[in-house]
Amino acid sequence: VESLKAQFLDGANYVRELMQQLDTTKTNLFATPDKYRYKKLLALLGDHYQNTVSFPLDRKLTPDTEFLQARYADYSVYQYRPLVGVWGEMGNFSRTDFTHITPTTRTINHISKQDFRSTGAYALPGQTVTATRTDNSDVNVSVFVNTIRSGATHVYADSGYKRPQFTQGTAMSIEPGETISFSSPSGGPIQLSYDTNDLPVEITFANIGEHAYWQSSEDNESFNEKMAAAEYDWVEIAAPSFEVHSKHEKMLESMTNEMFGENGGTAQQLVDAIMRYVHNFPHVLAGFKGPGIDVVDEIHSFANDNGLEIYNLDLVKHMNADQATCGYGCSGNPYDAYWSFSPIGHGDIHELGHGLEKSRFRFTGWQGHTITNPYSYYTKSQYFKDSGNDPNCQSLPFEASFNILNDSLAQTDPQAYVKANLWTNPSWSDGVAMTIQMMMAAKDNGALLDGWHLLARMHIIEREYQRAVKEDALWLEKRAGLGMSLYDRASAQAMSPEDWLLVVVSHATGFDFRAYFDVWAHMYSDAAAAQVNAMALPSMPANYYVSSGTGYCEGEGFDGNKIPLDGNQRSWPQ
Repeated sequence: VESLKAQFLDGANYVRELMQQLDTTKTNLFATPDKYRYKKLLALLGDHYQNTVSFPLDRKLTPDTEFLQARYADYSVYQYRPLVGVWGEMGNFSRTDFTHITPTTRTINHISKQDFRSTGAYALPGQTVTATRTDNSDVNVSVFVNTIRSGATHVYADSGYKRPQFTQGTAMSIEPGETISFSSPSGGPIQLSYDTNDLPVEITFANIGEHAYWQSSEDNESFNEKMAAAEYDWVEIAAPSFEVHSKHEKMLESMTNEMFGENGGTAQQLVDAIMRYVHNFPHVLAGFKGPGIDVVDEIHSFANDNGLEIYNLDLVKHMNADQATCGYGCSGNPYDAYWSFSPIGHGDIHELGHGLEKSRFRFTGWQGHTITNPYSYYTKSQYFKDSGNDPNCQSLPFEASFNILNDSLAQTDPQAYVKANLWTNPSWSDGVAMTIQMMMAAKDNGALLDGWHLLARMHIIEREYQRAVKEDALWLEKRAGLGMSLYDRASAQAMSPEDWLLVVVSHATGFDFRAYFDVWAHMYSDAAAAQVNAMALPSMPANYYVSSGTGYCEGEGFDGNKIPLDGNQRSWPQ
């Protein structure tokens, strides 16, 4: 609509910024009888429209005036006051009527953890919440309602305006000894954000509800009772380093996940699985240390031997099991998805992987998703080791890649053949298949006890590389430990993906990968070749490791079953 921006959105955005500023500065317009009449009217108009809206709405079928009244109601949400409007109907976000709930008081004792943590308190729509902070810790604390990203409401998609868009309230700071009061037109689970870790915080919330919420074994009974009662539409599971904010019906599916057996699982079992499969293994593979992350000797000893730092990860990550901001699942913290959360679900670890992947791990022309999925596959391989159950890994084109490499050896120009048939327009799966082949080679040749850990070593190098290339003195100190002793800082910054990966993979494994890269037709410079030559490493044999499309998650290929790529034509085993 040509005039939508000028005649509506510009003004609506002004109103939203105004209301957010009032919340951020904790300004109650209505506490001053004789001032702010214009701003009060903007807020009250929003209250009125909120009360008249009934979702879902459709941009084509709903009359324009009705549709834009709902949009104005969204843009004008303003919390820092004792009375607000309440949405007449909130579509698929939540019920509106909470008359079955008797408000209560809940005291929260947290050890602060970035970026935010759930509380188990629920702001009832339109009812005044009072929060009192009684600790004296030197940490900035803010209160906000809901974790849902605004993009998860697809306002202009066909039949996409299914709920209010801005259900996540503006964060309001609360100082030691301070009491604040606010109201939310949509209501929802209350969160606390922190800027510092490991400090005690105590806040008492009054006039709130208590939805199904699990933070410790003390919540076992109440969680089960509240799940069964289904008096709220939102449920939260708060593991120490990962939280799930879920629609009630989706959490029911999560609790009956196949990994827990026919009778389903408990909240404690779900949390244990979260900490092992969602928190621990992906971050082991990303080369981190920190609470709940295993210390793997062949990862940490590599860093120590080369004077490289292992970065500490100590924050809480989140998932919204609800609607996705993009696609069927969308990365971020929180990431969001249409599916029910699963601690061994490919989609869940995939979206988490988007926050871990590094573009430096992609050869020229490789798609972004090429380096997203190893975190999921590694987690699934560990689940298989734990349980013996099918890890349901994605199928990768190992046989197809082998056939191209094998056929190339009979060509006049093998590298041109591989480039034309494998790398001209590769899918993401072609690239990840090669990455896993390098992991298999590292294990088979004794570079690593677990070939997956090649990626962890690469992550450690990449972080230190990104830090070191920012200043000359640090570069001179770190470059030998990065395997780049012949590079000055400017040359290191200018390295091609092929050069960077040749040097890093060779350094991380202790094997010269030049002949290996030649077979796979990844062309590197004389400078990179000289650097690897200076390392004086044994050559990595050009072997291809045999795995079915999905068997790599069950150890196929990592068992050393291989075919030499030596020019003798061989067939893929049936």
